[in-house]
Order: sequence, then C-alpha cells, then structure tokens
Amino acid sequence: MICEAKTAIILGIDGLRPDMVNEWTMPNLTELGRKGTWSKNHKTVFPSETRGALTALVTGANAEANGIFGNQFYIRDTDPNQIFTETTHDWYAADNRLKGRLVTATSLAKILRDAQKKLAVITSSGPGALSALNWQGDKYGQIGFNVKHPQTSFPHDFAARAHRNLNIPAGGLSVDGPKTALKLFQREVWPHHRPAVSILWFTEVDSAAHLYGLGSPEHYDRMRLCDEVVGELLSWHSLQPDRDETSIFVVSDHGHITISGLLSVAEELREAGFAADSSFEDNATDLLLRPGRAAGIWMRRFDPVLLGDVLSFMSEQEWFGGAFTRAIDPGGPDGILANTLALELIGAGGPRAPDLCVNLADGLGVSAAGIRGSAYYDAGDYDLRLGGGTHGGLHAAELSAVLATYGAGQAKGLVADAPSSITDIAPTVLSILGIPCPASMSGRVLSELTEDRSILSEVTSMKMRSSGGIKPTVLSVTKLGDRMYLNEGGVEGAMSNDVTTGARAGAVQ
Repeated sequence: MICEAKTAIILGIDGLRPDMVNEWTMPNLTELGRKGTWSKNHKTVFPSETRGALTALVTGANAEANGIFGNQFYIRDTDPNQIFTETTHDWYAADNRLKGRLVTATSLAKILRDAQKKLAVITSSGPGALSALNWQGDKYGQIGFNVKHPQTSFPHDFAARAHRNLNIPAGGLSVDGPKTALKLFQREVWPHHRPAVSILWFTEVDSAAHLYGLGSPEHYDRMRLCDEVVGELLSWHSLQPDRDETSIFVVSDHGHITISGLLSVAEELREAGFAADSSFEDNATDLLLRPGRAAGIWMRRFDPVLLGDVLSFMSEQEWFGGAFTRAIDPGGPDGILANTLALELIGAGGPRAPDLCVNLADGLGVSAAGIRGSAYYDAGDYDLRLGGGTHGGLHAAELSAVLATYGAGQAKGLVADAPSSITDIAPTVLSILGIPCPASMSGRVLSELTEDRSILSEVTSMKMRSSGGIKPTVLSVTKLGDRMYLNEGGVEGAMSNDVTTGARAGAVQ
C-alpha cells in the first residue's frame, strides 16, 4: 500500500548528470537526497532527447507507446516532411496533420482533469517544453506558463495576472528564469489554485552544457543557480502548514557527453551514392534522415536490399556506434537485418519507428574540464560545436538521469539501488495521490522510494549482442522482473563501461 499525499511538486533540471551532483556543486540537492531518497540507477528513455523525454515523463510511457520519437521524427503519411517539436506551433501543426493523434498515450493534463484535479506547469525552457509537459492543457483547463516565452501561456486570465504581478515583459525573460518561475509558482499558482501536481522545469543547465561544455565555469554557474532554487523550494515547503501532505521530486530528463566529432549522416550517404535528404519532397529521395546522436532513417519504399547496403556502408565508418531495426520476431531481440538489434528493446519500435536507427559512436573522451564521455554528433540545423555538450544516444552518461524525492509518502535517508526510469515518475506520483493510472502507462510505481518499501522482484543484468556483421551491436540492460531498463548501447569492444553507474550525490554516500 503506497502512502498518500495530497500534492506533488516535480522540479526538473534539464540535462543534469547525476554524477556531477555533490555537496560542492549542488549542496541543496545533495541535502535533499540525504534527507529523502536518491536513486543511483535512474535512466531516461531513448532517444535521450528533451521533448521525447518530457513526453515520457508525463505519459509514463516510452516513444513506442506515446508516439514522440525524440525531438523530431518522420511519420508515414501524405506529408513528405518530418514532425518537429521545438515550438508550440510545431506541436499543434503536427497534431492537426495527424488528426488529433500526435501523442498516442494519455498525459497528466487529461488524467488530472478526469480526476477533477489541477496540473500546473511553469517553465524557463524553449516553447516546445511547455507543450510536451502540459499537452493540450489549455483544452483541459490546466495551467501553463513559460517565463521565457510567455505568449504560449494559459489560461489567459492567469497569464495576464502573472505578467502584471511579476513584471514579466511580453517578450519574456532572458535571465533569472528559474527564480522567476519559482516566484510565479509561490505567488500566483499555489495560493490561488493549489494544483494536485506542479511541474517546474528549468533548461539553463542543459543550455550551458551545450554552449560552453561540461564542467565549464558557465555550466557550474547554472548548476548553482538551479540548486539555489531547490533550496528556496525546500525553505518555502518547510513553512507551509500542509507541508506533511506534499511530496517533492527533483528530476532530470537526460545526461550529457562531449561532442568529439561532427558530421552530417545525410551528406555521408549522398557522397556514398545513396539518395538521402531530410524530407521526401524531392521525388528522387529514397532515404529520409533525422539528425542527432541517434540517426533515424526512413525509406520512401521499404527495400531490404537497399537498407542492407546502407547499413553495410555505415557499419564501415568510424562514426558507427550500433544499429537497430524492427524486430524480426515479435518480442525477440534480433532486428530484421543482420548486425542489428530490435528497436523494441530500446522502447523505440511501433508504427512510427525508423526503418533503421544508428547510434553514433561514443567513447571515453573528456570535456575540456575533464568530464568523461564523448561522441560523434549530427547537428542538423543546430549550431553546436566541438567540445560542447550533447545527448540523444545510448552512452551511459546520456541515459543517466537524476531522481531524488522528499516529503509526504517518501522514505528518509534512502539510497535506492533498484533500476528506475523517467517513465516511472508519473505512475508513482499518481499512486501517492490515490489516482488510478491509465492503461497506456507502462512505467511502474517506485514503491522502493516510499515509506511502504515493498519487496521488489529480482534484479538481473544482461548484455545482448547482434548476430553477423563486422561491428556487432551490443546493448546492456538491467531487468527488474519483466521490466527492462537501458544501461548503455554501442558496438562490441567500444562501450563506455557505464561511467555513471553508481554515481550519486556526494553527501548521500
């Protein structure tokens, strides 16, 4: 039996690597982890990209179930272009294109509406983050505000009052986003609405890692800024009369590694003689590419011979880091092509899955400040550079994420060894609020973090290896009962040895 709370607050720090959290970099988060719980084997979903991970957070389901394959992807319909998620317009244009079926799993905004409860999402992120976290929240009568992009906020009366009372300019804030978001929550959201679930989401750590590199002064400065907000939230919480009825979750959506090589997979394929582009608008294009750490390839017409030729070419390149195709047998580990594992193993199967997904090679290189983990990256339209941070693939540090809890229904002084995922957060929150989970949620309730501390199923680790090919794809996973959690993936002999396994807040140890 899970102990219940009346409210839950989720504070999210985009791109925060758990092994970089300690009593010097983030003393308040470390203290929260020491007093409450700290999960040292917490993972995100694949692709380890923000909007896909945020959708997984609020749907309790991976890309295969919720339909959002990272930050951009292709859907086989009459439109030749990829789906994007960067702006609010992207989300609703895509939903119109798909006749209301962009997100294919039930999200917190609707779940709470149906339970006659409120959701509030306050962010300092890009405009697409608010759509991911509070999908169709305006339709369901929920609350959303982005302090950097306030024109995306809702409902109008709440947004207008927040603008006036906090002096937020119409064009949004460029600095102090996390602190302003917390003030907005404290002054406008909590007193007037008392949401059952509140999500505060901050992008500053992720942005600094991308722009300045892991362990740079700017990166640590943003970590300290977000940690100050964690401290302010805890101080505020301690003064609330109903503090014993509120549970706090501090989370991140993925980790980061350093860009050690840049390339365009589409250009590489074109130079090798394949007709490849980012859209099917040109009738001569056979292969559509999505960029990033996980290069997705869709075919205009499925041709296993052509796909095999593409894989053969890619597997010979130094930037090849493992390949995945749809399962040859339902529930089986092997992909339809030799030298590939099944996309379903990494939660990325289903009708929207690419015909071929290639994890770009990664390794044990370091940032300028000595933070371990490096990889090739296909930047696409993003202006990212060598030495900057990146994510999206299957390196252990990309998949590793933060989960710490404190307050009502949560254990005290617990370091959890059991594997967990970002898809487990929504089921756990709903459970402590006494709200049933919809069937579309595949995550589990993290009973080991609660005062209940139920006995868990047996935890086992295993590696899977593709058959055939010159560079076999290898995937390391942890299983808890029948649930599988990703540790890392790559090619045989080149995996990162899980650089973040066992990492935890320094003071929690």
